[in-house]
Amino acid sequence: AEELLADCDRLAGEGMSRWPARVLTMQRKWIGKSSGVAVSFPLADRPGEIPIFTTRPDTLFGVTFMSLAPEHPLLDGLITGRPEEAQVRAFVTRVKSMDRTVRTLLTQEKEGCFTGAYALHPLTREPIPIWVANFVLMEYGTGAVMAVPAHDARDFEFAKKYNLPIRQVIDAGQKDVDAAHTEEVGQLVNSG
Repeated sequence: AEELLADCDRLAGEGMSRWPARVLTMQRKWIGKSSGVAVSFPLADRPGEIPIFTTRPDTLFGVTFMSLAPEHPLLDGLITGRPEEAQVRAFVTRVKSMDRTVRTLLTQEKEGCFTGAYALHPLTREPIPIWVANFVLMEYGTGAVMAVPAHDARDFEFAKKYNLPIRQVIDAGQKDVDAAHTEEVGQLVNSG
């Protein structure tokens, strides 16, 4: 990605590029470089951890659950022997049979299944329930998401559906508490 982005910059800087600026902008967005940090959530009842990548480390204190892709390599070990195992396996089988493009649609209903497993919040050590979700893709990031429903629309929809906690950690002066607030500007609240 770095080399491709550098080539776009070089072409734009030459000024004699046969590529229109809008095409170069489109290519940069398609390449999709993300800036952020890697964070690991230790598993609560066994050795191991779930690594995630986030572009919003400022929302870390707002994590109330985690979502894994149905194809995540840790999933089998997390559910084996748990009472939730059969239900999770049935959910995973159903989701894996879906067309991948359907799973990525913003309009697709967000569905999930609780694995019975927990991770520990890396800062507070609070138990964080681990879910498998139809909208998390293994090909994007690490295949695991730290869910911050107060500040992410997909996580908000999922949390509302499954009655999961929603913890606001950025106050942007919003009045509506019935929607996710995705503004990046605001004052940190409830953050340690």
